[in-house]
Amino acid sequence: MVQKTTSTLKSRKPSAKNSTGKKVTRSSGKSKATTVSSLEKNLASLNTKSKQSGNTSKTKTSTRTTTGSTKAASSRKKDRGVKHTRCKDKSLFPHYSMPWRMEPRTGKFNLSWYMCFDHAVDQIERQHLQPKDYKLQCYTSVPITDPLTGSVRTQRYVT
Repeated sequence: MVQKTTSTLKSRKPSAKNSTGKKVTRSSGKSKATTVSSLEKNLASLNTKSKQSGNTSKTKTSTRTTTGSTKAASSRKKDRGVKHTRCKDKSLFPHYSMPWRMEPRTGKFNLSWYMCFDHAVDQIERQHLQPKDYKLQCYTSVPITDPLTGSVRTQRYVT
């Protein structure tokens, strides 16, 4: 069953309509110059605004830089404001490669062990813990003269 098509069906195309049902007119190209000029005006206004906000972002960047250097300087301190005790009880350190133990005094976190002092301090800072909230202990195999922070870290073990 082949349907017959007539020439009137081929020539008839539905006109484009927008959401309100009005017939959409096609652009004749006259508005192209105004579009380009509008674009240039908008770009010029954006550039001037970005220069003003650029100064603000530069001050923010410099603030971040100083904040970052302050943080780096504070991490170079030996204790970073965190006190710890030394412990000889080997049963408190069941993990051979984790000689740092942080015991909760309040219910803010669980008992945890760390490989180095920096990891324990990072956790304290991350959770905003106060000294009354925890007890940080170090197994005696870590020497007293051990640099607790710095670029060179030596793996310590519970022996």
